[in-house]
Amino acid sequence: MSEEAEEAPEEVSEEGDAAEEEAKEPPEDPEVTALKESIAELEATLADKKSKLQYELEKCEEYSKSGYARKVADMENMKRVRSNIASTSRSSATAAVLKDFLPMYDKLNTLKETHAENEYGKKYSELNLQATFATLGVTDFEVAPGDNVNNFRMKVLESEVNADFAKDTILSMVAPGLELDGNVIRPAMVVSSLGAEGEEAAEKEAEEEPAE
Repeated sequence: MSEEAEEAPEEVSEEGDAAEEEAKEPPEDPEVTALKESIAELEATLADKKSKLQYELEKCEEYSKSGYARKVADMENMKRVRSNIASTSRSSATAAVLKDFLPMYDKLNTLKETHAENEYGKKYSELNLQATFATLGVTDFEVAPGDNVNNFRMKVLESEVNADFAKDTILSMVAPGLELDGNVIRPAMVVSSLGAEGEEAAEKEAEEEPAE
């Protein structure tokens, strides 16, 4: 009885070892492993080649006829942009300097008109800045009745009640302005509208009402 009991654990142990061996996967064939590694290397190489091919295609496009034309167009656009910036800056600086000459500009024009008929005036008639301003590109600009008042380009000399024109629109132009490439040297002198009389009164009442 005791011998049978001793043999039983040995049989159980042998069966367990067999089950473990069956559960373990058989080792992979070295040739299969080598094949998988080769495939992985080929895939990596293929991806690298595709990347290089795309790069070369882009370079070909860049240096092809169409790519060259595009580059030339881009360079021309950049030149125009730089030229416009430089021109605008130059015009702005020139306009700022010319503003300082407006008192002399007006003084010479007044003298020319006052002494236009006498010998003195005829002798010095060329002493005016109008020709110089015109040579530099300064031009007159005008505004029309009904236009909205623009404080950057216009100076309101007076305002009148007028039912035919909305508030803050131009009734008439007193004198044209001066500009250089859009840079205002002297604003246009205008008379503006206050709108209808009732409109002005209503606005005053609204301003005088205390805030609730």
